[in-house]
Amino acid sequence: MQLNVVKTRNIWFTLSGSLVLASLVLMILSTIQIGTPFRLGLDFTGGTKLEYRFLNTAEKSSLVNTQDILKILAESGLENSTTTITKEENPLVIIRTKAISDDPALDILNSKLTEKYGAYEISSLETVSPIIGPELLQSALLALVFTVIGIIMYISSRFKSDYAISAIAALFHDVTIVMGLFAFLGLFYGTEVDSLFITALLTTFGFSVHDTIVVFDRIRENQKLQSAKFGFDEVADHSVNQVATRSMNTSITTLTTLAMLYFFGGASTQLFVGALFVGLFVGTYSSIFLATPLLVLLRAR
Repeated sequence: MQLNVVKTRNIWFTLSGSLVLASLVLMILSTIQIGTPFRLGLDFTGGTKLEYRFLNTAEKSSLVNTQDILKILAESGLENSTTTITKEENPLVIIRTKAISDDPALDILNSKLTEKYGAYEISSLETVSPIIGPELLQSALLALVFTVIGIIMYISSRFKSDYAISAIAALFHDVTIVMGLFAFLGLFYGTEVDSLFITALLTTFGFSVHDTIVVFDRIRENQKLQSAKFGFDEVADHSVNQVATRSMNTSITTLTTLAMLYFFGGASTQLFVGALFVGLFVGTYSSIFLATPLLVLLRAR
């Protein structure tokens, strides 16, 4: 491959800057509207999530509306609940409420829904303790913090300051874009993140650093070529071209596997696999097109 990542760095800086800025804006909007940078799932908040599939005809399905569902919930003693209704011939009603696995309110709710809308099937019923959820969120955040600290300490001891700053910048670039994507999905599509999402973020951290270090090690090995004739920018471009094919081939095989898992692996793992796919894709891009030009820019200054 013959890439000129240093000469075209303004393109990559603009692209990456735009994606990071958009991600930060989306997370800020999500924090304002929802209270968190992305919509937290049941794993972190605690409570019960119910999914009802109403077996109505197309005409009757139009009668299933948010206002009536919330009224039924209030009459069942489940105030302050939220609901989402899909627009289908047999609408799916998703209800989030307090933990009610052994609560008579669930029987009252089911009875009232049958009386109002007729036949339905419960597609899903998940309950997480209001105590366990927040504890799991705290543990997940601690895992993220200690992972970031450990990676920064390793990079700072392994490389000179300009290498370390470039690698850390690429690391946060990758994770910010993944979080921004899920902030967008949470705001506009109601997508919730669970504990597997944290696992995907941690994996993105590791992959991003691994790929960047592979590129940076080759640049350090080739620095002996630097002379009056060959500047550091040319050495960096040469090094990127030496490892780019290997890096991209490795990523393509991994991404192909993840794509198959996403489409054929079942709904329970789709969010995890989707987050991994985006994280690994962005990590490969940033190692070549962001970290290296940034290193050259810092070295020049």
